[in-house]
Amino acid sequence: MTKKRLFTLIVIPIFLAAIIGFGLTMTVRAVEFDDDGVIEAGEVIDDDLFIGYETVVINGTVNGDVFAAGNVVTVNGTINGSLAAGAQVIHINGVVTGSVYAGSSTVTFGSGAEIGRNVYYGGFNLSAEPGSSIGQDLLVGAYQVLLSGQIGRNVQAGSGALEISGSVGNDVVAEVAGTGESQQSYLFFNQPGIDTVVPSGIRVSNDAEIGGTLSYKSSEDQSSSILIAPKGGIKFEYDPQNAPSTHEDDTRLAPLALAGAWLIKQLRVFLTLLILGGLAVWQVPGLLTNISDRVERDSLPSLGWGLVTILVAYLGGFLLSGLIIATAIFFGVLTLGELAWVILSVGFSSLGLALAGFGLLVSYGSKIVVAYLGGRLLLKWLAPKFEGGSFWPLLIGILIYTFLRAIPFFGLVVGVVVTLVGLGAIWLYYQDWRAAKKAA
Repeated sequence: MTKKRLFTLIVIPIFLAAIIGFGLTMTVRAVEFDDDGVIEAGEVIDDDLFIGYETVVINGTVNGDVFAAGNVVTVNGTINGSLAAGAQVIHINGVVTGSVYAGSSTVTFGSGAEIGRNVYYGGFNLSAEPGSSIGQDLLVGAYQVLLSGQIGRNVQAGSGALEISGSVGNDVVAEVAGTGESQQSYLFFNQPGIDTVVPSGIRVSNDAEIGGTLSYKSSEDQSSSILIAPKGGIKFEYDPQNAPSTHEDDTRLAPLALAGAWLIKQLRVFLTLLILGGLAVWQVPGLLTNISDRVERDSLPSLGWGLVTILVAYLGGFLLSGLIIATAIFFGVLTLGELAWVILSVGFSSLGLALAGFGLLVSYGSKIVVAYLGGRLLLKWLAPKFEGGSFWPLLIGILIYTFLRAIPFFGLVVGVVVTLVGLGAIWLYYQDWRAAKKAA
């Protein structure tokens, strides 16, 4: 299973669905905040609930949607709405009439868990115990998915290990690792709340029921581990991309593969900077020259201003995001839900666009400025007759920067210094331009 596919399975259900689903429901209710982490048995809350603490326990009833965060989140009561939870460990042994959006190290649906609609989960382990029920669909990206309860409709899973011993109303569509893949490759650290890590691969017990088709994609055919005949049959798709290779092949090809990957990476860096720098030279011919002159005159001030610019920009973005959320919540409390949704949409879209533009300056613009200056100075020393052009200084400067940046450890220092100096020079040039414009 590729990391890209697994990442997609995690991100799409948790974040997009949560934003869309909860954004719509917040338009009709106010919200309530709980900071002690406990909703006692018999306690009833008739609003959407934000609850956060080291240990969150919901034993009462919430007539609304719940946003929960903590180290451990436990739901034993009733949520007449949807649940969005982020924690290390999540236990659900109560009723959620809507959907569950969860991200954690592990989530367990106990024997008393009743989910009215869908479950969207991303993490390491999902366990649905016997007696648990999910009314509609399960969409999950995790290392191990252990299903012993009841799923009303479909299961879509991207996992290292998938075990089914319960019932699935319709189809199962899965992408699983081969049985030869070591589970240890997934254990970069101890997973909290997980006692057992099962071997990779797909396993369907003879007690399981699948009302539709079982479709799975893997690096090997695992039909011997599927002990039932689903009503819609079994479909296997071979995945050569993740097929295990022999140790001998790995030993022989590893150095060549690493060298090739390193070369391709440097070539991409070089071409990206050259293309963007060429566009800058073409569209604004004098801009690179003016900013690089500023680098030459004020290298140390540019270094300092570059650091300040990065800190201010990203800290400001963080504070602005908090302000956007606070403003949206304020209007949501006043029941102006539609306006709150507009504030969130427009605010984060504008902030994202601004940060994306700044990110381009940090990642590419700063390097192009310093590389262009380096090329000019080198040509001035070795071949003065080419100094006045724009293309050759740019080409030579980017080539030198790419070479230096590729050197282990030293290249990291070069990259940081060049980024700060270039970004600071861009800021100083912008200040000069503003001052000249005001004076005019």
